[in-house]
Amino acid sequence: MIGDKNPVFTVTHGRTGTTFLTRVFGIFDDTLSLHEPDPNYADVLPQVKADPRHAVAFLREKLAFITAAAEKNYVETSNVFGKGFLIPLLRLGVAPGLVFLNRDFRQTATSLFERGSTPMRTDRGRHFSADPRVPGSLPVHAPDSLSDYQLCYWGVLDAYARQLQAAAIYRSEGRDNFIWATANDFHDFDFTLATGRRFGLGISDPQAAQRQHREIIAAHHNPNRRRRDGSERLAFSGEEAELLDRIGFLDPLFVEQALDSGFVHREVLARFGREAAA
Repeated sequence: MIGDKNPVFTVTHGRTGTTFLTRVFGIFDDTLSLHEPDPNYADVLPQVKADPRHAVAFLREKLAFITAAAEKNYVETSNVFGKGFLIPLLRLGVAPGLVFLNRDFRQTATSLFERGSTPMRTDRGRHFSADPRVPGSLPVHAPDSLSDYQLCYWGVLDAYARQLQAAAIYRSEGRDNFIWATANDFHDFDFTLATGRRFGLGISDPQAAQRQHREIIAAHHNPNRRRRDGSERLAFSGEEAELLDRIGFLDPLFVEQALDSGFVHREVLARFGREAAA
């Protein structure tokens, strides 16, 4: 369907460093690295949430776009891809390389809250986040009564759940073309090169690539320019613990995985009788 093209995508929530990652992957040879190009997943996510079959027609358009690219390797870091398009793509017979990109869950959710990107409640949230009322999303008891911050935190947890699901699917099929990472990991040039090798990406001039890499990590990528007031007054630990408790009535195994992730705040871990890793 895509010939000899080599696609790599991210499964993440967003506000995790995807813009930065786009530039990092651009240092590899014969690689087109884009963030949110047209056709854009975000434009059709609301329809896909209403009927997942809409994803198939969109993905055929996306695959035609990839096939038409001059470069062999295609990297796209849209955070929307993993929220309803990965499984339809696998059903079409395409198994891309995957970067499971994470960041401290509270920091990510706070950034979403400040940006006004609230799942199911704001226009940005409807186009860029999953919805707890939609089948296939991370289940949570009484989502309509969650606060805006809890919905943002839920969106981050939902993305983590989708990462776990994708990793399980790939392992069951004997695939190893995926990695778990944070944006900070890609500040290490050797890690970046090793990741490229995992996905079949190469560099012909390591010195030039390293100079380019230094310039990329020195820049600030996609900061929140307009901030919503109120995040400084949030009772983070209480809201996060209550949300995890609500999820635990429906998916207790996921709650254990989230607590083990290394991305949950130590005060929340303590409420569940856990200690933060040293």
